[in-house]
Amino acid sequence: MTVRLTFLLSVILCIQLVKAQQPPKKSLNILRTDQAPKIDGVLDDEAWVNAEIATDFIQFRPEMGVTLPEHKKTIVKMTYDDNAIYVSAYLKDKPEEIQRQLTSRDNFGNSDFFLVVFNPNNDAQNDVEFFVFTSGTQADAIASPSNGEDFGWSAVWDSAVKLVDDGWIVEMKIPYRALRFSKDVKTWGLQFHRRFRIDNTQYTWNPIDRTKGNIGLYHGELTGIENIEPPTRLNFYPFASTVFNNFESPDYNIGLDLKYGVTENFTLDATLIPDFSQAAFDNVRLNLGPFEQTFGEQRQFFKEGVDLFNKGNLFFSRRVGNSPTGSVELAADEELVDYPNEVKVLNAIKLSGRTKKGLGIGVFNAITEKTEATIKNTLTDESRKEVVEPFSNYNILVVDQQFNGNSSISLINTNVTRSGSFRDGNVTGLITDISNKRNTYNIRGDIKMSNVNEDGSMKTGL
Repeated sequence: MTVRLTFLLSVILCIQLVKAQQPPKKSLNILRTDQAPKIDGVLDDEAWVNAEIATDFIQFRPEMGVTLPEHKKTIVKMTYDDNAIYVSAYLKDKPEEIQRQLTSRDNFGNSDFFLVVFNPNNDAQNDVEFFVFTSGTQADAIASPSNGEDFGWSAVWDSAVKLVDDGWIVEMKIPYRALRFSKDVKTWGLQFHRRFRIDNTQYTWNPIDRTKGNIGLYHGELTGIENIEPPTRLNFYPFASTVFNNFESPDYNIGLDLKYGVTENFTLDATLIPDFSQAAFDNVRLNLGPFEQTFGEQRQFFKEGVDLFNKGNLFFSRRVGNSPTGSVELAADEELVDYPNEVKVLNAIKLSGRTKKGLGIGVFNAITEKTEATIKNTLTDESRKEVVEPFSNYNILVVDQQFNGNSSISLINTNVTRSGSFRDGNVTGLITDISNKRNTYNIRGDIKMSNVNEDGSMKTGL
């Protein structure tokens, strides 16, 4: 009996010691304002007077636990109204040590930055990040432990930067339409980051133990947001374009992009007869190897909000609307007059989101038109068409269940169906990423099976 009692007391003591080693999360209570602050980098607005302060930042990169020196003290305040959340940050530093480089959006360059991370569902899985650099440039991303940061996502929000004698100031306005949230969730996940480019150190408001995986588990808490209705998220982008040159008749394009918040957590994106002519060009690379080159996605529709579809690395979006892959058979008296350099996308839709219980669902569909090459008979001047890319239908279905704040299991199916005798393909994958609650152990695994239908025969791979 004495031995059992001693053992029980030892277990209880160990549990208490473990709890004592885990410091409580920091919390910031946000107050409503009746007069929104002006986003100009000057902190003279009435809204900031009574706002609660977030300070005492701790280094997590390259070393953990180092406190921020007094001459680099960071003071952050927040407030909100019916339209947006407002953030101010007084970032002390020696003016000669502040690094600035003007870059394009989402490009870090050699600048210091201040970062606000929101997790409206407080699930340690689905973060929304807003960066402001000393140069005034913005960056934004959505992030998850399994897919990292997705800078293809973009939102419309305001910020201002002002340099002062003892540092720099940031003001931000983040509209609710830039966030997916439920009015039922009273406590949000919240984190602030500050990077010093001069020595490449990074500090956070709530301490992070980066040796234990998912940093979302170390977010602080944001409380006080009340009586805010999630806004209707609906955007139409009709467009028209034309191309003139000296050799061909004008080419006209008319289309429509649509983004609609179906629910608080699910978004529908659609594009009808899209025009991707404004997408950035790929960098030219000399390929001396036997394998096909792959390039990153440049088209906005296929870059934004695709984290669910990237599970298992089964979806390569550049296949949709790529160059034709078919070859042309020419007779001795024939010549190739025209071979299209792209396959036109007729329409594409994607529906994705995540429920309050961590279930992520994604549905993707895209249709490309039949593409033909033109061949002319040099003896008769007659022309004929030959299909080099058939009418094609691309589909993806993914279901991803997150649990314990740091684990997930996913099922994904990708499929392409082509008309005629062209190759069809189907791939199914099961992906697991499981960690214990303390994030000290992690098990990852996947199993994938493919079926290819070509020339009337089915080939299966595992």
